[in-house]
Amino acid sequence: MLQAFKPSAPHAGRGDAPHPARDDVDAPPARRYWCAACTTRVTDEDAAIEQAGAHRHHFVNPAGEAFEIACFADAPGCVVAGEPTLEATWFAGCAWSYAVCANCRAHLGWCYEGDGARFFGLICNRLVGPV
Repeated sequence: MLQAFKPSAPHAGRGDAPHPARDDVDAPPARRYWCAACTTRVTDEDAAIEQAGAHRHHFVNPAGEAFEIACFADAPGCVVAGEPTLEATWFAGCAWSYAVCANCRAHLGWCYEGDGARFFGLICNRLVGPV
C-alpha cells in the first residue's frame, strides 16, 4: 500500500529521469508528488508555496469532513473541473474548482483563483511524495 507523503523512487518509463543534455544535469532531480490512486505524476516539490502564511493547512468543509492540504503554484498532473465558486472558500477572495488526477480522475484537491493568483490546494493523504 502506498504511504502518503513518503519519498518514492522515480517511475521507470515515464520520462521523469533527468536528461543528460540538460543544463541542470548536476542539480538533484526534483522531488515529485504522485497520485496515490494511480501513481501519475501530479506536481514537484519546487512548486510548493505558502498561501495565507503556510504551505500546509487543516480545514473542515461544511459537511464536517476534515482535510489537510498542501499548496502548490502548479499541478500539471491535475485537471480542473467544475465552475469556480466562492461558496465556503478556505482562502478569502479565491474561488475554487475541483482538481482531479489527469489520469484516473481521483479528487486530489482544489484549484483556487482570485486577486490575480492561481494555485492548488492538494489533499495530503491523496498524494505520495516528499514534504
